Amino acid sequence: MGRNNRALFLDRDGVLIEDCRYPYELKDLRLIYDIIPHLHWAQEEGFKLLIMTNQSGIARGIFSVQQFEQFQAQVNRKLLERGVRIDGVYYCPYLKGASVPRYDRDSPDRKPHPGMYLKARDDFSLSLEDSFMIGDKLSDRIEYPGLRSYILESSYTPKSGEKLFPDFDSIFREIKHAIHR
Repeated sequence: MGRNNRALFLDRDGVLIEDCRYPYELKDLRLIYDIIPHLHWAQEEGFKLLIMTNQSGIARGIFSVQQFEQFQAQVNRKLLERGVRIDGVYYCPYLKGASVPRYDRDSPDRKPHPGMYLKARDDFSLSLEDSFMIGDKLSDRIEYPGLRSYILESSYTPKSGEKLFPDFDSIFREIKHAIHR
């Protein structure tokens, strides 16, 4: 596949915005600026920028789908103001054991399952083997052979022997090395 058939899949909370546990109000929207120059580079390299996010706050009744979508529109707008265009947003509102009955179920879309990624692959004619995922939780490491996932060290990633990255610079060094092999 060509250079236009790859994506940079981005977890939202903890990667693009600060994770303040279930952000959905404008006061919770704080961009993580360290990733912005790297996203500019990815756009210039032809990567689709796709947000892939579990949103169990919907299943828990903390906020509605409409509140999520309104908040997400503001995230996209703030990124666009800084020259970063998000090509798509995929989210999973489902959680087994949720308090909102309609969202109480297992879902193939819930990370680390690959459902959202398979939808994005089909929507954008992507090569998942030429794409990369960046997250801040071990559950962001997607269960799909060939899709490389990079996990940022965070309060959600206890020392476990997993390869973690201390910052975005180290993640993007690895990505650049991978695409220039």
